[in-house]
Amino acid sequence: MNSTAFIENIAQEFWASAGGMPCYPCDIKMAIILTLPLELYAVAELRVSHVREWSRRVHVLLHIGGHDRRLHGCLIADRGKGTLFYDTQDPDDEQRFTLAHELAHFLLDYQAPRQRAIRALGSSILPVLDGERLPTLEERLHAALSSVHLGTLSHFMERPDEGLPTMAVLDIEDRADQLALELLAPALLLYELMRRVNVRDGFNTRLQFLTQHLLTTYGLPSAVATDYARSILHELGEPTFRDWLFGSAK
Repeated sequence: MNSTAFIENIAQEFWASAGGMPCYPCDIKMAIILTLPLELYAVAELRVSHVREWSRRVHVLLHIGGHDRRLHGCLIADRGKGTLFYDTQDPDDEQRFTLAHELAHFLLDYQAPRQRAIRALGSSILPVLDGERLPTLEERLHAALSSVHLGTLSHFMERPDEGLPTMAVLDIEDRADQLALELLAPALLLYELMRRVNVRDGFNTRLQFLTQHLLTTYGLPSAVATDYARSILHELGEPTFRDWLFGSAK
């Protein structure tokens, strides 16, 4: 299965477990509560210090490097479940994207590889996955453990000044953004829309139309909507040569 199909499948499985495809803008917060073993932790002006204090209070061994800083969100996953922090001072659209992004990390980087390991090695591998014992040599050699995080997983969503927060970071962040967008605004619906609607010629005009649609119909943050709209149009072969020729492809 290619990466795009894999992302689409994960998103569809999540919404199926949540009761079916949502109305938009989707209530990702309620879907998480109803579907997954994730506790949502709302904090005003979320900072690393809030997460450190929480980890001490609940006795979760967690090393968080760097200085105390503002965060959009944070995921802590351990023993098959997790806690998802988000900043209540962010606008609703930003909170929606943060929740989807951290949910994507839980699904892609914690739950999926954990389930693969359990399917391959059985429940006896759970103490290894939970950091309670070291893996045996046989377990170390087994391919099922090659991509599984052992012990507590933590992820922090920083607060960039502009644009999508993962364009300059690792592939794992880009993949989480892809799934977050697929959860909030499925690409196939957007392809169908842009093939169907009658928007006058010009890449910039179509970009503005799709960006506005992502803002009003799907509730994406402005910078995220612009980048996602551009990506969708690129997948549809835009800007065209005519756009470049007449200077409407910026």
